[in-house]
Amino acid sequence: MRALVLAEVGRFELVDLPDPQPGAGEVRVRVTQSGICGSELGGFRGTDGLRHPGLVFGHELIGLVDAYGPGVPPDRRLEPGSPVTVNPLWSCGHCPICRAGRPNVCPDRRLLGGHVNGSNAELVVVDAGSLHPIDADGSDTIILAEPTACALRAVRRTSVGPGGSALVLGAGPIGLLLLEALRRKGVEVLLFTERMDGRVPAGRASGGVRLPDGDDELLDLVRERTGGHGVDAVFDAVGSSQTRQSAVQAVRAGGDVCLVGLHAGESMLPVRNLIRREVACVTSFAYTPTDFADAVALLQSGDVDFHGEIVHAGLEAGQSWYEKLVAGHPAGKIVLEPSPATVTAGAAR
Repeated sequence: MRALVLAEVGRFELVDLPDPQPGAGEVRVRVTQSGICGSELGGFRGTDGLRHPGLVFGHELIGLVDAYGPGVPPDRRLEPGSPVTVNPLWSCGHCPICRAGRPNVCPDRRLLGGHVNGSNAELVVVDAGSLHPIDADGSDTIILAEPTACALRAVRRTSVGPGGSALVLGAGPIGLLLLEALRRKGVEVLLFTERMDGRVPAGRASGGVRLPDGDDELLDLVRERTGGHGVDAVFDAVGSSQTRQSAVQAVRAGGDVCLVGLHAGESMLPVRNLIRREVACVTSFAYTPTDFADAVALLQSGDVDFHGEIVHAGLEAGQSWYEKLVAGHPAGKIVLEPSPATVTAGAAR
C-alpha cells in the first residue's frame, strides 16, 4: 500500500509499505479521506512528543470496511465495502478513570496516527469497536467528526446555555466548530477572535462577531456587548499565553473559562483574579465515545455546519500542505485522498 511516512522532522515520503493485517478484534479499513489535524503540525515541526519519524500520521478518516481479524463477533461486523468513520482514540476500558466515564484521559489511551500508524495511507487497521457506519451519500463534513467531538466536549464542560454569551479565541477548525456547537445550544451572543483574515467569513457564517485580539481593545468590546460584565464562557482554541490571559480577562464573575488549545506548554495565569471572581477554569481534552457518536449523528443530519474551506488533495501533496499549514494557510481543513486526486477547494457542502 502507499503511505505518507514522516521520514525526518519536516519531511514526509510517499512510500510503499506491506498491507497491514488486522489482528484479534481489529478491522482493516480502506481509506478514502484522511484529514490533517492541527495537532499533527507539531509532529511535523519536531515539537510534539507523541509523533516521531517513521510514523504514518492521520486520525481523522472516512473509509470502507475491508477485512476483519479474528475474534470479532458476527453481530458486530459490517459488510465489506460499508462506508465508515472511526473514533481514533482508544482507552483500556477498565481502569478507575475509564469506569468513571472519562476514557478520554485514560492513562493507557492510544491515538491512531500517534501511538500506531494512522490513516495517511491506502489502508489502516483499527479497533473493530471504533467503527461508526455512515451514509454512503452523506455530507462532506463527516470527515470532521473528530474535531466536532472535541468541540462538543468543550461546550459540555461549561454551564453556558440558551440566551447566554460566549467568546471563542481562534477560528481554526476547532474554533469554528465551537461556534457551531454554541449556536446550536442557543447561545445568543457569539464573539470570536482570529488573526487570519481568510478565516473570518467562516466565523461570521456561524453567527459570530469578530473582535480584535489585542487585550485592551478586546476587553472593552466584550464588556460593551455584555452590559459591562464579560461573557458567560470563554473557549481558548489557541492555547498561547496571550489567549489564556485574554480568556481570564474577558469572562464575567462566576463564568467559565475552558482551555482547549495546546500550543504553549506553560502559561502564567492571574489565579488571585480567578479566585476572587469565582471563575470556573476548566480544561477539555479530546472527547468521550458519546461525544464522538453525537458528532457523527449531528454531521450526518446537517445540524452542524462547517463554513471553512475544505481542500481535497492526493497523498502526494501531503508534504506541500503540511508546509503551507505551518506557514499559516487559512484553509479550514485539508483532506488527503490515497488515490491520485485533482486538488479542489470550496466550502463544505
